[in-house]
Amino acid sequence: MYSSEQLSRYPFFRDALQRMSLAEMHDSLTGVLARAYLLQFLRAQIEDHVPLMLAIVDLDNFKSINDNYGHRTGDEILSGVGASLARYMGDFGLVGRYGGDEFLLVYFGDTEYEAIHSFFSGMFREGGVFRKNVQIRGRTVYSTATVGSAVFPANADNFESLFALADKALYRGKSKGRNCFIIYVPEKHAHLEIPTLARRSLYDSFCRMAEAFDNGHSTAESLCAAFGTIRENLRMHGLLFLDAENRLFDAERGSFLRSVESPASLLREGLYTARSLDELVRACPSLSTALTELGFESVLISEVRVPTRSYGYLLYCPEIHTLHIWQEDESVAAFFLSRMLARRLQTQGQPKIW
Repeated sequence: MYSSEQLSRYPFFRDALQRMSLAEMHDSLTGVLARAYLLQFLRAQIEDHVPLMLAIVDLDNFKSINDNYGHRTGDEILSGVGASLARYMGDFGLVGRYGGDEFLLVYFGDTEYEAIHSFFSGMFREGGVFRKNVQIRGRTVYSTATVGSAVFPANADNFESLFALADKALYRGKSKGRNCFIIYVPEKHAHLEIPTLARRSLYDSFCRMAEAFDNGHSTAESLCAAFGTIRENLRMHGLLFLDAENRLFDAERGSFLRSVESPASLLREGLYTARSLDELVRACPSLSTALTELGFESVLISEVRVPTRSYGYLLYCPEIHTLHIWQEDESVAAFFLSRMLARRLQTQGQPKIW
């Protein structure tokens, strides 16, 4: 919880403390500033023309933490993140809880791009705030987040526009697979619109995928066409196929890459997701080497099988050099495409695509 001395450095809170108690200004769960007071503070800084950076922090997969570990664990994660963000910000600004699993940062340090990039890099680096395992009552929870940010007055000259740009940057980060920070840059982001960054519904994705698959003239063409809908909607970058003989192919080009180990031991219910390749390095060293050489840092693997036979595996890869946090809709779409491919191969009586 911020002390009176910490908040009194800012005229807005120095005046506010004369009218209300310190406790009223804090979020009761996390101890950082409550939404209403941080937003009032932000508006006041903008009205006074104080240069600053606004960042929106959205914890990744927070619903799954509540579902898998319970809301008490979720509350402890929120409290820990709030405290870590406040410590990391130090004297450079203030942290508030916006609501649910979202926090706001008002940062008064150097607002040049390189300085902000360095600030966020430290937040996501080992020993920072995110991309680390958190121990809670004997359980290990991997904590990470997506951050979108924009600068006043360089990017926007009023509160509404500044918040909208930070929100757009946040959605861009989510569309890139989460677990990252996006600094708003007009040349890169001005043309983007949130509705186009937000993912299509899973139903729509399935319909588009099935139609593309059915319209292919060959199995290879069907696979590539269906993957095209995933690439567009789920921001995946590459698709590999590992056949039953452990031969790895570039599925989009139909080219043989190398022979590797089977990842069968890693799959659970036909799926395997990895936010890094560390486990693959130990279990499937040549497969992890192939992925690394292609520039991929995480992978989603789905088995291509029918109840009586396995035809191999599809490996879905995100944008290169990206630590991707795989989402449930991506896993379901991957399973769906793998099942369609397995049925096609079973019907044709052909165990191979090329």
